[in-house]
Amino acid sequence: MSGFLNELTGSIIGLAKACKMNIRQTAVTRLLMEGLITTIADAGFADQALSDMLLRVRREKDRIAPGCAVCKSVCGNTSDYDINNIWAADEDIRFLKYLILSSIKGIAVYALPAMVKGDQNEKINEFFYKALSIISYDLTMEDLLPVAEEAAEMNLICKEADISPESPSIIIPDYESLKKLMTPNIMAILGEDYKISLIPLPEEDLRKITEKLTTFN
Repeated sequence: MSGFLNELTGSIIGLAKACKMNIRQTAVTRLLMEGLITTIADAGFADQALSDMLLRVRREKDRIAPGCAVCKSVCGNTSDYDINNIWAADEDIRFLKYLILSSIKGIAVYALPAMVKGDQNEKINEFFYKALSIISYDLTMEDLLPVAEEAAEMNLICKEADISPESPSIIIPDYESLKKLMTPNIMAILGEDYKISLIPLPEEDLRKITEKLTTFN
């Protein structure tokens, strides 16, 4: 399961990078949101659901940057990101990148229902591309901290816009706890058979992240 989650997350990052030099399209932004939510909650046939989403993401990336799929001089500009690089980084970088990734998953839960209803915020939409791309770069703590702070700002914008105000905006360690935070509206979007999946993380890191994200709410 975690292998599929990591692979899908890495492909979503690759899609965001592929859009760097292209005009943002609503359909692509929506796919990014759907993909991020899929890495939080996946259907009963989990592997198949993740595999289907992975195929959609990769097809979209090939459509946007068709030459990259056959290019023999790989530059890495549109490559899928290896999530294992996060866990291999030092503690501060690992913490901040996971914080950014967790935050944009929460933002997606807010923003997707609004998009479906025709209520879009371009600042939030653009942040998905920025944050996903930033995760793939070899940056310092000083580079990453402003992006983590901006993620908190995006969460606040969502709440001020009254977008699913009771929806969860943090990743927490177990399904039962998260289920208590889920509103009927979000459960309807995800479907009754959905369950929560989390990327494995050392307990101490998870505690720090949960404490930090709680301050955003």
